[in-house]
Amino acid sequence: MLPANEILLLPLLPVILFVHGRRAFRREYLWFYVLALAWLFGTIVGDLYLGSESARSMKGIARVLFFILDFIVLTIVINKDGRRTIIFLLSIFVQMALIIQYFRGDFLTQWKFGGSSIVTITALLISCYYYSRRRYWVYFLIVLGLAVLNLIFAFRSQIATDFVSAALILPIFDQSKTVGRRAPQIKNFLKIALLLALAGGAAFGADRAIKFAAGKGLFDENVTQKFETQENGRFGVLVGGRPETLVAIQAIRDSPIIGHGSFAVDPKYLALKQQLQYEYGYSDTDMPEDSEEPTIPTHSHLTMAWVESGIFGGIFWIFVLGLTFRGLIKISLTRPPLAPIYSYLLLNFVWNVLYSPFGSVNRMWAAFFILLSYNLLEPRTRQTSLARQDKDLIPVRRPVMRARVGLVG
Repeated sequence: MLPANEILLLPLLPVILFVHGRRAFRREYLWFYVLALAWLFGTIVGDLYLGSESARSMKGIARVLFFILDFIVLTIVINKDGRRTIIFLLSIFVQMALIIQYFRGDFLTQWKFGGSSIVTITALLISCYYYSRRRYWVYFLIVLGLAVLNLIFAFRSQIATDFVSAALILPIFDQSKTVGRRAPQIKNFLKIALLLALAGGAAFGADRAIKFAAGKGLFDENVTQKFETQENGRFGVLVGGRPETLVAIQAIRDSPIIGHGSFAVDPKYLALKQQLQYEYGYSDTDMPEDSEEPTIPTHSHLTMAWVESGIFGGIFWIFVLGLTFRGLIKISLTRPPLAPIYSYLLLNFVWNVLYSPFGSVNRMWAAFFILLSYNLLEPRTRQTSLARQDKDLIPVRRPVMRARVGLVG
């Protein structure tokens, strides 16, 4: 699928490269381009070596190429502008509103594929106002409300995302003070360790909340049965909700270097998926589903790239995960005015890299989240513009200095 924006990109690209091309090729983006081009190279070589069908190969190459072009365009158009960052974020809101129209009559599916994102983005943008004014209790009430809505409408992954993204920006560190006489590196290590512990606790709390709600009959019979089946499986809810993970890992083990080719078709992996689900207690049958296109199941940015394009695709997304985690840590330590929405977006992106398919508008959003991570990781002296615009977007009350007037005799 080529979204209209990517088709529009082609005639505009030469123009914006001519006007502001230097923005796209800053030194800080070097490793992104090196590893992305290596992924593209692995895709081309793998398809040629494996003799992939020309239509599948063209789609695989186009997917990587347009993703790189999306990143180039966003680096030029958004650059480091805080207002443009928010405008692009609102475009996600609009796209989600269009997506939910495909699922009319099934509210739970509408909530999962768009409704939750619309409500969350709106609520967190509002919460940034209170967060920047240090009215943290309002922000946490908003997060709690979002988690409750996701719990009621059985969107499990988002409950954990809500809690963990909030835990990562808890106001537990005062940036203006130092703790004892420890070196800065030690202090940051302790902060990161504490943040990870809080995030783990938040994820555990989300899991307990889901189980409690299921036990109390909050969900309908079909949803409750699905949860119980996944929970009783050998590897718990995570693998039960994403059975493609084990199959993709096996496919990577079978061909870790060259991969299986773009949009690789192999019915044995569909059979393996059903067999593993049956063996580990996630299904009542080991009979695979009938499919005209038995594409190797991946359902992940990372495993898709590694299964289809080989090791270079895997290395690229491992690099992106590291970049995103660093961005999350930077948000946690510096807590910019838009920390609530940034933390949520990057954490959600980590989930997508691990457990969501890569294609269509996800390419543009992935490019945006990678650019956001880069902008957040810049040294403070180079973040002045973005930080200033963040503050302009969210008015912060400033203290009024009152001068004393005296009489000179």
